[in-house]
Order: sequence, then structure tokens, then C-alpha cells
Amino acid sequence: MAKTVLLVPHNHFDPTWRRCFDRLAVYNGVTVRGYTEVEDQICSAWLAMAPAGYTFTEGQTSVWRAYLKRRPETAETLRRLTKSGQLCCVLAGETVQDTNLPAAEGLVRNFLAAAPFYRDFCDDDHQGLRMAWLEDAFGTTPNYPQILRGVGAEIACMTSYRQCPEDIWVGIDGTRIRCYDQLPVHGHIGCVGAQPPCKACRGVGCAACLHTGMVIENTIDLVEARQTLQSALDAIGDLAVVTIGGEETMPHPGIPALVDELNRANSTRGAIRFATVADVADAHAIRLSAAMATRDDTPTPELNPAMPGTYVSRIANKQRTRNVSYLLVAAENAIANAAWATGSPVEQPADIAEAWRLAAFNQFHDAITGTHIDSANVELIEMLDRAEGIARKHLPTTADANPAGEVFRPLAGDAATLRLGNLDVTVDKTGIVSVSCDGKDVFGSLPYVRRRRDFRIAELVLESDYGDAWGQRIPSFVFGGENFGQVQLGDYNDSVEIAEGAIRWRGTYTGGDPHVAKLSWTVTVRASADGRRLDFTTEVDWDTRSKRLRVVIPVASHEDSATWETAFGFIDRRYDESQLDYSQWHGNTLDYPALHWVRRSVDAGSGVAVLNRGLPCHRWMPGRLDISVLRSPEWEFCAVEPCHYEFWDIDGQRDTGFHRLEYSIWPYTQPLSAGDLTRAGYGHNAPHCSPPPFKITGDVAVTAWKPAEDGSGWILRVHEAGGGETELSLGFAEPRTVTRTDLLERPQETGVKAARYSARLGKHQILTLHIR
Repeated sequence: MAKTVLLVPHNHFDPTWRRCFDRLAVYNGVTVRGYTEVEDQICSAWLAMAPAGYTFTEGQTSVWRAYLKRRPETAETLRRLTKSGQLCCVLAGETVQDTNLPAAEGLVRNFLAAAPFYRDFCDDDHQGLRMAWLEDAFGTTPNYPQILRGVGAEIACMTSYRQCPEDIWVGIDGTRIRCYDQLPVHGHIGCVGAQPPCKACRGVGCAACLHTGMVIENTIDLVEARQTLQSALDAIGDLAVVTIGGEETMPHPGIPALVDELNRANSTRGAIRFATVADVADAHAIRLSAAMATRDDTPTPELNPAMPGTYVSRIANKQRTRNVSYLLVAAENAIANAAWATGSPVEQPADIAEAWRLAAFNQFHDAITGTHIDSANVELIEMLDRAEGIARKHLPTTADANPAGEVFRPLAGDAATLRLGNLDVTVDKTGIVSVSCDGKDVFGSLPYVRRRRDFRIAELVLESDYGDAWGQRIPSFVFGGENFGQVQLGDYNDSVEIAEGAIRWRGTYTGGDPHVAKLSWTVTVRASADGRRLDFTTEVDWDTRSKRLRVVIPVASHEDSATWETAFGFIDRRYDESQLDYSQWHGNTLDYPALHWVRRSVDAGSGVAVLNRGLPCHRWMPGRLDISVLRSPEWEFCAVEPCHYEFWDIDGQRDTGFHRLEYSIWPYTQPLSAGDLTRAGYGHNAPHCSPPPFKITGDVAVTAWKPAEDGSGWILRVHEAGGGETELSLGFAEPRTVTRTDLLERPQETGVKAARYSARLGKHQILTLHIR
């Protein structure tokens, strides 16, 4: 059989990272053009080569929407090329998300926000829309296969940094999806382009750069291309795959002629043809089908952590994006309830759809992760401001709880035991000494060797963190399992004060570390509304270099694992010192992302759980649970690459300034189910939501109650929350037609009309229902 070489062009497009998206970045007298301009150049260069058969792959709708705004005359050509398969519009959604840090519902909305564009741009059966695109995301949430299958994907592509190790990727619910990433590739042509600012005009635009502000360089080497393609033709076997491109890499106009030349010279041996990732998957369809037929439903080993510094860097991006997502969920909730009361469904408001696009853009893997330049950060925060304004317009005005009337007074004596809710809390100037719940203390005491005292409960701890926005790169000063570089900041508290139902500590670091220009804090703790938790508000004024701030919670357990909530589920993770790695591409500091909660049981009926509000980085070590809340990385790593151009607009990665951090600690002495913990986590993060106007029973969490996108009814989305099976039951005041849909609200069955609807949900299963 004649040899076939599939030549697959591809460019990785970032909507934000070392540039802004749709504005200029200016620093040190240099202007860096936005990604919309770079991507305009690359897409236009490809279109000029398309008549020669050159293929292209891109599916982020934010990229295509921006391109068509600049080049509306290309719309029909792009649709034609998509229809023919020459343009593979892969299923990326609005942007290629970070899947660990956004709200669970935000991951769904990334695709739902993109769906109208895909419907207009592609045929329903476009092969690219079965290829889910994950390129460059830093690890992957473990229930993502179910989400991808729920939006119509059949194959997952480009799991990154913790790559899927097999041809089938299995989620924690047992969902299986084919995976592209282990399919063989013979070779690659090209590298990162990173088009630099024009030297003549320093990026402003001039005649020398054709007013682009950039030196449009083509980094494809035709000699390398010839050698790689000839090697592929000479290789054993009847199929070889060669990729070509990179990042910001211009398509080389000489490639089609080179392919023609090599095909003529090797006409009796084989042929090179331009292809896409969909063609590669089709060529390996037998292999992937065989793997699917034999793979059981045991979950794939977790694809985290990857770049764990991103769980903390620029913490406000995570807090704001999460908060805006939950405000949008609450706004939809209010709209749905109001429509239900009138008896007439309404369409999803256009401005809510726009706000979700802005939120999904901020869930991009170099946005919510904090791995971008300062100018881009300003652009991102302005997007979130717009989205929040839209959400609040649809929310009823409510008066937030105002503790301003509290009167604090100094603690009398050196220590005291106070009653906060159902908890007896013993405090001194250094912090919380103990907490008793029903007469039992589940926090315990950490053993120490070279430490003046035990950690206090939820004590702030300062430690060195030499690294970049992506991760810590130098190990901590550790001996015998203890970090001797840690500073217990309770020793620097200036005061402890009490009010009715509240305790407050104020402190300022005065230890003299030259990396700390400013570090002061106010920690206030109150009982939660139900009296079962301690709700913390920590305000920090921060100006440091190469530091990390943690909250340390001693727990009376020395087991090696704890449980983290993830999007639509939860997972156990182990502390294993042998896995510690501080390298650039495989870093693992045993910090992991959490959606809302982390829990460590002490015994069958008691333990400690922590709820976070936009603070997703947690670490369990035997005897202690950490929340990592701030980092101040200095190393440039990927944020500045002088080999391409220097643009040191990254000081903001140190996160200097004022921060408000919220978290809740839940000591429990009666059994606490994962479902109850999950529902509490949603309540803690989305307090503006009210329940749907009908009865819901079952061990589920409601993640969305909204108008259907097409205005034909209402959408309810739940997931099994307890980690087993549950019977969902909906009870209506009058008969309603309920239809199962996929995550894009497309019907999957014939509707059932009744006053009561029941469905069986499996472990971690997501269920979306259309109700009318």
C-alpha cells in the first residue's frame, strides 16, 4: 500500500497571555499589539494559502468572532472551508478553559455561550465539533469527560502537562471518551513565533512594518520541513503524521510548493496531503474503537496537579471570575422564578448571554490562572466589571449583612473561651487555641521539633516561594517533614478584640525579612448562620517578593489522604513526599485545586471541612490542612521570553495591594455527608440564589435553574452529590412536561408530562432537564 503522510498545520492561539486581547499594551516605551491583531495576520495568511489546499484548525469562538469583526468579508469563505473540512473548527468553546478553577457551571457555559456561533459557522455534523480541544490548560478536572460528552464531543485532544496516558480517558463518574493524545506523530515542523514589536517604531506602527507595529517573522524553516517530510515518507508503515506550526507562527507560503515537489519526487512511494486533527482521528478510528470496546469504567489516574502555582497567582482573578459566575447563576435564577410565577417562559436575555461570554473569556487558561501581563489583567478585570454589572441589573436589590455596628473591645486577660454559634472557641493573642464542638476537639495539635509553639487553628503562615506564576521552583527549607522557613504570623498579632458573636485579630509583620515591604492583616471570625461553622474574613495589605501566605489548620488525623470537591464531584488525593517536584514542566508541590470544599475525617463521624470562596488551592499533609491564599512570584518564566522580545509588564503578578479573603472552617462531630457538604459549599458561594419553585428531593446539588436558551421553557441542572446513586424526584403543583437534554439543551428523549418526575442518577452524574 502506498504511504500516506498527513501534514497537519496548527497554531496555538492565546486570547490573552503576553499580550492583551483587543487593545494595546504599553510598557517602557514599547507597544505590544493585541492578540486580535496577531491572529488577524495568521488567519489572513492562511486564507491566502487555502486555494492551495492548506488546512487550518481553530475553534475558540472568541477568536473567530474578533476576526470576523475585523474581516466581515471573509465570512462566507470561512463557512465554505468549514463545510469542506479544510477549516477544522474544533470544539473549544468561547476559549480553551482552565478546567480546575472556574465554577462548575462556568465550564458548561463556555460551550453553551459558543453554541450560537457554532450553529451559524458550521454544519451540525461538522467533524471538528466532535473534537474537544484542551490545548495548554494546566491539568484537567476529573469529571471533565462527562462534560465533554455532554456537549457533543467524541474525542478529547491536547490534554496538557499531565497528559492522559492512554487512548481512552475515563472520568470519576465512569464516562469514557476517546483521547487523541497518544496517537503517533512522526515529527513536527516549526516553533513558537511570538511576533515582536517593530524596532523602528517600538510597536506604534510605521511604514517599515506596514503599520502593523510588528516584525512579522516566518519561523518555518523549509530545509527542516523538507527533511522531516522526506523522513516521514521513508518511514516504515503506510501512515505517518507530521504537524506544522507553533504559536503565533505564520503559515509559510512555500509549503504547498514543497509538498508538490516531494509528491512528484516520491510518486511511486506515497503522497503527502494536508489534513486536520479530525483526519488523524479518522485514520486511527479502528485503534480508538478497539480501545473503547475493551476499556472499563475505572477512572483514569488524575491529570492534576499541573502548574500548581496557578491555583494562587493573581488571586483576585479567581475570586472575581467565580463570584461573577455565581451572580449570573443567581440572575438567571431570579429571571426563571419570575417567569414561572407568570406561567410563561422567557428567552435568556441577550445581555446575560453576553455576560457569560465575558465570564468564559476570563476562564481561559492564562486568565483565571493569573499567568498574564499586567496590561491584560486590566482588560480582564474590566470584562468582569461589565459582566457583574449585567448580573446585578437582573438581581433584586438586597441589603448585605452589615456588621459595621459591631463594637469590639480588647480581650480581657491573656486568653478566653467564647461561644460562637454552637462552638466553644478558646483564643489568645496569637490566635485560636482550640475549638470544641459538642465537647469534642477535632483539631488536635501538630508535633513540632524546632518550633516555639503549636500552630494555632487557621493561623496565617508566611513562607518563601521562589518561582513564577506557574509554580514554585526551589524547595522549601524542610527538615524531618517540617518547613523551618515558615513564619507563624500569630506571633506578630498586635491585638485581639471581641464583639458580640465575633473575634478579631490585627497584626503587622515586623520581622525584618528584606523580601517583605508590607504585610499587615485583620482576621475576623464569626459563626455561620446555622452556628456550625467558623466564617473567616481575612484582610491583607501585601507587598512582598517571592513569598506565599497560607492558612494552616491542624487536624487530629495523620492519615495520608483527604477529599477535595471538584466540578460536579469529588476525589481523594494523597500526600506523598516522593511526588514533590519543583521543575518547570512537571511541578508538584502537593497543592491541589478545590471547587468549594476539602475535608479530612478524624473518625467515622467527625472531622474538619474547609469551604473556600474563590480560594481554590489546598494541601493536605498528615496532621494539617492548608489553604494557600497569596503568592508573590518574581521569576518571569513564560511571562517574558527575551529570546522573542522583552516586555517586563509583569510586576502585578506579585499581587501587591489589599486583599479580602473569605473561607469557612467546619468542625463536625456528627456524620456529615458529601452531599450536605456540597450543598453547603454552593450556599456559601452563591448566597443570592433562591430554590426553584417546586419540590426537589434526592442527594443532588442544583447548579442551574434558568430560562431555556430558546425561550421554550426552563432548564434545571443537578448532579449527584453524595458519591453513590440517588433517586431524583421533582414535585410540581400541576403537570409539567420534563425532557432530558444534553448540556447544550438539546433533547435526548421524548418528554414526560406529569405532576411528579423521577430519575435515577449514578455516581457524580450530571442531569439536565427541560421543563415546560
